[in-house]
Amino acid sequence: MKRITDMEPRISRRRLLGGVATLAVAGGMGWYAAGRGVFDDRRGAPFAPWAAFRGERGGGLIELVRAAVLAASPHNTQPWLFELHEDRIDVLSDPSRSLGDMDPFGREMHIGLGCAIENLALAAGSMGWAARVELGAGRLPLFEAQPARVAGSAAAPPTRVATVRLEPGGAASPLARAIAERHTNRGLYGAQRVPAAALRELSSLNEDRASLEIVWLERPDQREIFAAHTLRATEIIARDASMIEDSDAWFRLTPEAVRAHRDGLTFDVMGLGPLLTTAVKLLPRPSPERMHDDWLRVTRDVHLAGDPITGVIAARDRYDLDATLRAGRLWQRMQLWATARGIAMQPLSQVPEVIDRERQLGRAPAMERSFADALRLGDWQPTMAFRLGHAERAGVPGLRRAAEDVIRAS
Repeated sequence: MKRITDMEPRISRRRLLGGVATLAVAGGMGWYAAGRGVFDDRRGAPFAPWAAFRGERGGGLIELVRAAVLAASPHNTQPWLFELHEDRIDVLSDPSRSLGDMDPFGREMHIGLGCAIENLALAAGSMGWAARVELGAGRLPLFEAQPARVAGSAAAPPTRVATVRLEPGGAASPLARAIAERHTNRGLYGAQRVPAAALRELSSLNEDRASLEIVWLERPDQREIFAAHTLRATEIIARDASMIEDSDAWFRLTPEAVRAHRDGLTFDVMGLGPLLTTAVKLLPRPSPERMHDDWLRVTRDVHLAGDPITGVIAARDRYDLDATLRAGRLWQRMQLWATARGIAMQPLSQVPEVIDRERQLGRAPAMERSFADALRLGDWQPTMAFRLGHAERAGVPGLRRAAEDVIRAS
């Protein structure tokens, strides 16, 4: 696949910069730019949690929650709550933070919860605790009515998905040191390839090979298959009005939204590069349809450009709660390992999202069959897809709610 070193022409650079010029002629560019967050330097309360976690002994249970809130989650929804007890922390899902029809079974939500559990357990070791993680069992729920879109409906109550029991005597993990440095990188990855030895080490992080498998797509034909299916899945999502609506609800594109929500996605984390990021901030907010059309172009011209290394985390049962939480723990572990070695990672989960949507709507599993057959996955079911490589620009921190905001009275 031909590598494109500059994505800006593909996202209608003339349209964007023409809009910037129009704003400049209209006057008040500096005032307008400040109001649109062009000069934001990622400081202040929405970014403070990245510096709050220190992992030092004596920090108390809240220090473990400070680690947990820095975990990855889909669309940065941060779908977690925590109850603190004398010798344990209960981890709860928060259905009010569902992605709706983008994640109708809560599969991605629970992967994010698994990420938070992994951060919490790793931080416990560095603080002198031995963490014993007890994961919930059962099936993922189908979120049939989304509170954000159904007038007068109420979110389901939080549900405990795991308990982390704490005892004195834990051993520190080197992965814990990367917790506050890990950021999803959606920008261009360079031509330097991640060596096969690194992929083997990443595979060794899988502690549950009975229910999970990391499938590396190393051959050119496998990568082409992955790219074609990912682009097709992105097109399907971009034409699904309900999925777009639920996805768009998590974009925070103004300073006011950033301060009010402290979650979701901003222009700064989308990997557009400095010039294009400035340009899109100066323009009026695009429509959800425009945003997702641009997402399709970025997927093609950035995320899949340059023949990146791609992989899949597959499960025996995609909708098993325990396996999904374990997949999240594995995904977080892989990201921390990669961060410590200067390797960037990004989810590319459009294929599993379309598989979920087909199941939700009762359609034939066309995407699942095509993807599994083409890559010869057998009985393994894809639950997480991703790319990794050496990024041309460092990732930037996303918005975060403080630990104090996600602790629930027990």
